[in-house]
Amino acid sequence: MARTIEVRDPTPASLEECLAELTAWGFDPAEETSLSHAANWLKRLGNNPGFLGDVLIAMLAGQGQVALDTPLPQGIGPNRVVLGRPRRGNFLLTADLWPSAADHALRASTPQMLGYDLVHNHNADFLTLGYFGPGYGVDDYACDPETLSGWIGEPVLLHPLGRSRLEPGRLVHYRPQCDVHCLYPPASLSVSLTLTYVQGAQSWDSCYVFEPVAGSAGSFRVAKVLGHGSSEAFLRLALALGGEEATDLALRFGTQHPSDRMRLTAWHALAGAAPDADSRDAIWREAENSGSRVVAEVAKRQRA
Repeated sequence: MARTIEVRDPTPASLEECLAELTAWGFDPAEETSLSHAANWLKRLGNNPGFLGDVLIAMLAGQGQVALDTPLPQGIGPNRVVLGRPRRGNFLLTADLWPSAADHALRASTPQMLGYDLVHNHNADFLTLGYFGPGYGVDDYACDPETLSGWIGEPVLLHPLGRSRLEPGRLVHYRPQCDVHCLYPPASLSVSLTLTYVQGAQSWDSCYVFEPVAGSAGSFRVAKVLGHGSSEAFLRLALALGGEEATDLALRFGTQHPSDRMRLTAWHALAGAAPDADSRDAIWREAENSGSRVVAEVAKRQRA
């Protein structure tokens, strides 16, 4: 289950100090010492009540010509600002802005666009700290990743762990796949600081949105598969443009690629390029026996 980490150090730190320490030490959540070090510096940054306002003003004013080794804050979504780009140290540091139901940003959009009302997990470890405002509400769940293959419609049992709030100063560690949560708008505008573990293999790891199954507590199904990378789009495009080499590559990926998601993409691309229904059925029949449980389940439904 997601773990609340107690850090009692009241000392504030600047953004520059925090980034320098995290870069020097690195961030590896699999090592308790590294996790503790990162949590301490994230909490110290959170003890600084003025740094984020200065960052946002500089960003909005178009200021902030900085040295090459210092990250320039930038937005990557409707409510996220990058404070430290992925680089040496294997981390991404962001500030996440959480509007309330009374804020125009939420009224002009949908809750789901801002990350609310979605039962979901992640494909990376991250630490998140309540920084400003009352904090969003969160329902936490536990999932056994060994029971999850990842095909859309797959039944999943999630164990409810209760509702809480990411109030200022609260620091939580979420682990990939097994820690699942659903966020709800705070009573007023809130901000969290998030430190995410970043490494190359994550681009092949999926994460999921789950939807409840009526009439059974804890019963969900996979509603959406997230985490797709550019390689999957490139493969579909290459196969659609034709050529034996693209077909051969897709067949190799469909049977040998270490990522089940890429295997499934390859079979979808092959089926999409098939000239008729019989050819598509033959492709999905071959996919059903390609050695991937995810692909086999999807292939059965495609043939049905």
